[in-house]
Amino acid sequence: MIKFSEWEEQFFRKSSNEPGLTVLFPSREIYFSDGLLKTMRLENSTCPKTLDQWYELCRPSDHMKISKLEEIIYKSRENFFSITRELYCGDGVYRNFRLDAFIQRDNDGRPAKLYGQEILALNAWLSEAEDGDKLELKDDSGRVKILEALRVAGTMVFNDVSMIEDLERENLILRHEISRRIFSPFPEPLKILKNSGREDFIFDFLNENLDSALKIIPANLELRNLKNSLNSPCLNIGVTGLSGGGKSSLINAFTGEKINVKDIPVIYHEGEKKSAKIFYQDGHIIELGLPQSGVRSEALGVIDKAVQIEISIPGALIPEGICLIDIPGWDCLKGRGNWKNIFQELDFIIYVLPVRSRLKGSDYKLLDELKSQNDKIIFVLSKIDLETSDTEAGQVIKTPEEKILSNIEAVKNEIKNFNNLDVEVIPVSAKIAAENFFSRNSDEWKNSNIESVIDTVKNFSENLREKILILRAGRVLKILENSQNPQLEPVIKNLQHLGIKNEIKIPETKFNFNFSHAEPEKHLLSSLITSMREHGFKGRFFSLSSFEGKRRAVLLGADRNMSIKLFARLSHNLRLENDFDEIENKNEWLCAGNSAHFDCKKLESQALSKDENILIAPPDYLLNSDFHWKKIFSDYTAVVNVDLARLESGLSDLIYSPYAANLARSKWILSFPNAALLNGESNVSIEDLKNGIKNFSETNGLKIPEIFIFENYTIF
Repeated sequence: MIKFSEWEEQFFRKSSNEPGLTVLFPSREIYFSDGLLKTMRLENSTCPKTLDQWYELCRPSDHMKISKLEEIIYKSRENFFSITRELYCGDGVYRNFRLDAFIQRDNDGRPAKLYGQEILALNAWLSEAEDGDKLELKDDSGRVKILEALRVAGTMVFNDVSMIEDLERENLILRHEISRRIFSPFPEPLKILKNSGREDFIFDFLNENLDSALKIIPANLELRNLKNSLNSPCLNIGVTGLSGGGKSSLINAFTGEKINVKDIPVIYHEGEKKSAKIFYQDGHIIELGLPQSGVRSEALGVIDKAVQIEISIPGALIPEGICLIDIPGWDCLKGRGNWKNIFQELDFIIYVLPVRSRLKGSDYKLLDELKSQNDKIIFVLSKIDLETSDTEAGQVIKTPEEKILSNIEAVKNEIKNFNNLDVEVIPVSAKIAAENFFSRNSDEWKNSNIESVIDTVKNFSENLREKILILRAGRVLKILENSQNPQLEPVIKNLQHLGIKNEIKIPETKFNFNFSHAEPEKHLLSSLITSMREHGFKGRFFSLSSFEGKRRAVLLGADRNMSIKLFARLSHNLRLENDFDEIENKNEWLCAGNSAHFDCKKLESQALSKDENILIAPPDYLLNSDFHWKKIFSDYTAVVNVDLARLESGLSDLIYSPYAANLARSKWILSFPNAALLNGESNVSIEDLKNGIKNFSETNGLKIPEIFIFENYTIF
């Protein structure tokens, strides 16, 4: 540790009478002085505990300054710096603070400790203000003063514009109220507000046929709920998929908020104020205001027994009259008795799938359930920013753009084969979109492609009342067709004759790639290093202790494409991945090297030696427990490939795999082919992953597996 002289440190820490703070690295724990807590109106119990929680108090428009601060801490060699921004205080008011800070570093330049003083002063703001910037101040009695920076004769001064701001605010409220009363699509229930003969006709026709159907099947609660919902002013768009797919990030890109509530359906809509309603199992409802900067789970209070949360977000990119519903992952819903009720409420579905993941067993189960309720669905291929080039022998075999386009076509084909449905697949980076929500003119926002999803949602807001009726008519028809009740045939024919089931068309989406990928640095040894890494890959793989000297592996998992990716690296031929995409028979076992004990499709590979043999199994959901697994596990070392993007659901599926019992008594390897999803995080994250796998294995009575993590030819 660099030893600063005592007078240097003491001079900084005592040079100001302003409240102070201390940050410890690498844990990023933060400690506040009593004076700073008092200044910020915070209590010990509610003050931030980490540097990241402290950042969340920053006004969203100042988030670029947080990035600059992180760069100073970790990338520069600066020891002293100042930065001014607005912080959210405990009384609900943003105030300007200037942070004067000193960073103590170790011999390698890494931060060890940060000492800082937060100075609350108008002069601190004015020193960096530009002509026209405004500052809102609030006293203890709630009175508000608004000061505007004004340059006069070369000097920046304050100008009190409180009265003007009050008048403009009242004028804005009045205009909004007039607009809402005159132009809002839902000032009254649908049945009463009649401004379209077509809407009236659909409403009356659907209402009459629902009455007829309910006379035949009066106990059908779903039909009764649909009848009651015809007057509902909100179109429900569900965001669903398996855990870890990126659903919450997609919602954050619509709202500009960092919200993550697990295991509970959360309804989002645009509103005048930021607030939440929490609905509990016993029927009571709690309403509360939310902080202006971010929404941590703690802000919602106790939600263990909540069944639903409704959050209103001012400025969200959700059109009026539309609700986005963040539905928990399938593996979370399976244990809940009300999951079918959730699907019954959806008019339209956005299914989120990570770019690295093909559809697997749990996806098909979830889609089958959704299909029985509704066939209005688009797919969002998330996390495209994590896609990287595949290189071999120093050459790029497949660019990120090519891989993304290939995955889009694969998903379309799989859905086509699954239910003969043509779907739109939109690739996005919700993370980049959420980070650039307040700079929506930036290239980053446009390249995230989030606007394709937003435009699809906005498409519903045109003639919204009519589209609500059309979508619900389609759902009614779906229910009646699934009932297979002969008495309902006249009602079904009536609705089919109406011919509106497929009137809602999903607009085609285009994705213009504009990524800037940094090329690997070229130097004299780069080719040699690349060659050594590629040739060392197979050796590192077969040197795992689970092989016990034999080079025989059976590659398993819910997604066979991951097994194929591993085999392509072992074979030193990444082009094989393109060839495998053309294999139509997913039930077929594949074999490379020596012959298997049963019929397999032979794969030629000159990279495998005589003592090496690899079997590639069909996807888990196409296997059965009657297969001779005991023999396979005795002759081959099992390598189970799991999707790192959806780890929770992948491990959950693993317990129910047809070979799970063999994992309890045989050595095995858990492989993660998509290590880029770690996104450059430190080895601490990998250690956390290993500890989580250990706990999972011990909890479920499995042998603790070895872990093999790689991306391209790089092993983590």
